[in-house]
Amino acid sequence: MRVSLIFPPATDPRAPHLALPYLAAVLRRAGVATTLIDADLGGLLWLLRPEVVAHHLRRVAKAPPGRDADEIARLLRRGDRLVEDVPRALAILRDRVRFYDPHAFAFARETIQDAVQLAAGGTAVRYDLCPIRYEVAGIDEQRLPDLIAASTDPRANLFEEHWRAELLPALDRERPDLVGLSIVNRQQILPGLALAHRLKAGGHRVVIGGTVFTKFVRQLLARPELFAHFADGIVAYEGETAILALVEALRRGGDLGSVPNLLSVVDGRVRMGPTRVEDVDELPTPDFAGLPLGAYLAPEPVLPILVGKGCYFNECKFCDIPFINHVSRKPYRVRSTQRIVEDILTLNDRTGCRHFVFTDEALPPRLLERLADALEPHRDRGFSFVGYARFERGFTGEVCAKIARMGMRKIFFGLESGDQATLDHMRKGIRIADVRPVLSHCREAGILFHIFSMVGFPEETRASARTTLRFFEENADVIDHPGNTFDIHPFGLELRTGYFAEAAELGVDVPEEALAKDFVIGVRSGWSNARGLSQDEVMALVAEYGAVLRTLYARHHNTPLHLWPGFEEYAILYGDRYRNRDFPYRTSLPEDGDPRPFTIAWNPAAAVDRRDGLVRVASRTGAVTVDEPLFGLFAAPRPRRVGDVLAACAALQGEEADPAETRAAIDAMVGARLLQITLARDGPARSAPEERVSEPAIA
Repeated sequence: MRVSLIFPPATDPRAPHLALPYLAAVLRRAGVATTLIDADLGGLLWLLRPEVVAHHLRRVAKAPPGRDADEIARLLRRGDRLVEDVPRALAILRDRVRFYDPHAFAFARETIQDAVQLAAGGTAVRYDLCPIRYEVAGIDEQRLPDLIAASTDPRANLFEEHWRAELLPALDRERPDLVGLSIVNRQQILPGLALAHRLKAGGHRVVIGGTVFTKFVRQLLARPELFAHFADGIVAYEGETAILALVEALRRGGDLGSVPNLLSVVDGRVRMGPTRVEDVDELPTPDFAGLPLGAYLAPEPVLPILVGKGCYFNECKFCDIPFINHVSRKPYRVRSTQRIVEDILTLNDRTGCRHFVFTDEALPPRLLERLADALEPHRDRGFSFVGYARFERGFTGEVCAKIARMGMRKIFFGLESGDQATLDHMRKGIRIADVRPVLSHCREAGILFHIFSMVGFPEETRASARTTLRFFEENADVIDHPGNTFDIHPFGLELRTGYFAEAAELGVDVPEEALAKDFVIGVRSGWSNARGLSQDEVMALVAEYGAVLRTLYARHHNTPLHLWPGFEEYAILYGDRYRNRDFPYRTSLPEDGDPRPFTIAWNPAAAVDRRDGLVRVASRTGAVTVDEPLFGLFAAPRPRRVGDVLAACAALQGEEADPAETRAAIDAMVGARLLQITLARDGPARSAPEERVSEPAIA
């Protein structure tokens, strides 16, 4: 028997996902030849080939203006420079030196996102890496007829050429006995099912798994037509035992009805095998062999590690993790400390990887403390970790110091709200009084942190929502560090949660048409919050808070994305690199009188258009029009001081120039990623090594 396991587009391939390596480990331990294919990474790298970028550039240039005309015009102004910049961008993200220059890093990420946006230009597809998105105009991935229509329309598939030229021919040559696809997030639904359809139509036996379909067992049981179009079977819940049992059943030619967690069609009706809950301590170390670890968008591998499944608290009313894990009697199943350490050491021996992401929803402090003790004899290997946790009193100064020695570089905490009554309403189970001490213990130990928060909970008032803003204002002395990150985003209503179950009692109204779909994942918009903030009020507050906090945290957070990357894989790499080093990059001008020299120059990923003595500079997040002298002032990075910069701008503007307004204008351009600032170290620093500002011909 031969099995091929595929991770489909469309995510952000900074590192491999954990699901397929676990399945591969189970199969390979049983002697089943297993191939791993990251079609997400492969599809993106195909779109980033210079000849493919050039093709899309020519195609979009000939097309009539349409959706996002201003953005398309910006991409066209980059022109052939974008074709040249893409290989350099990939090289920067894989370079163990340039990756850690955040301006070079930003140039690389922006360039790749521009190339992706160009590939979707003039099509019905919206594809982006940040935030991750794959949508098709006119298609609702929650409706089965739309899924079928999109899967048969090449115009809805940006990866069609890659599949036709490389992926499908390779699978046809190998002819595995089983092809498995793992669909773990909403963005993978359309391309993932399109690939499943192509494979099934090509004669392959296809099985689909992943957390997305775990939410829809009841709906799947009533829709045999989905199986006819996309798959021979769908594995709900957990798949390790299921896929091995499926291989054995296929080998014997036996009945698939005995395969645990497998939904399949028998005599025209969907049947499901017995439910199986894995003993996580019996799972082997995940096996990443066959995945191109050096090809991901990072300078060295960062691998995911499973500590446990589920959540040990398991009561938050906004979260659907309790539903996803409801088949288990235990809300949190944990691998033994010995097993976790074996996984880490084994993967380090096999791959050389030193950086690991704990994938758990929340890591208990006592578990981390035990793990730190167990890893103490192996500190010479230089491990580093990042993971998620709750604001528990157990994160004492002593515990934080211990897990920092283990290599804990950053913890992602869910604050959700700065108001205790709102936290109690959602059954968060934390105390605001404990939050600052935990953050302080982390900071003293050298552990960075991210703070998640939301606005717009059911029955939340404007006053309680503003308490969240005050939390960030009152704790800026602890939070303000280049490696600490935070966000405030609108609350989203998920269906399989306590809040949805109590919707009528809370004054939450969801229109019937929003629920009259085959596979409702969540309610994006249109629902009303009669006893809370309206969606317009929520969006206004989020925008207001963002402006306030970008000013308060201007030194390092005056940009839509932080200079110190917030994604887990990148945060851990930066955290390791700058643990004992200065971080000389800023998102605003130094304070008046600061004697340190710095460089300030235009973002090399910006598009530049000269016309009638004026220069328009546009990035993905903003644009400005200046005259030629001011553009020339920042055309080349060289050491300057803040007073010299303000004086030079004043000289260009005339006597009426206001220094405060000039500073604010420059900071706004830095915040829009038009200008980049680096404090000088041993010598003049360049804003982006080996890069220069794009200057296409006048349009």
